[in-house]
Amino acid sequence: MGKGNPESADAVIARDSKVFVADKLSQTNKNQLNHLGVEWVELRSSNGYLRFATVLDNLEIPHRNITGFNEEELENIFKQIF
Repeated sequence: MGKGNPESADAVIARDSKVFVADKLSQTNKNQLNHLGVEWVELRSSNGYLRFATVLDNLEIPHRNITGFNEEELENIFKQIF
């Protein structure tokens, strides 16, 4: 949701979502989401996908840490997800 549109975070806030994965978020949106207790990941930021671990920790979801992905591995992951 919200590819290149930081205002899309308003929809998450309006729907009382608990987790938000976005292409880009403004600092104001991040502050709002943090204040509301909404977990978020901003994919466009440098190594933004690494915040998934923080979200999983905060939600007490077991996982193992990763060291990173190369472009091919990410493409395979996205194909499986979408």
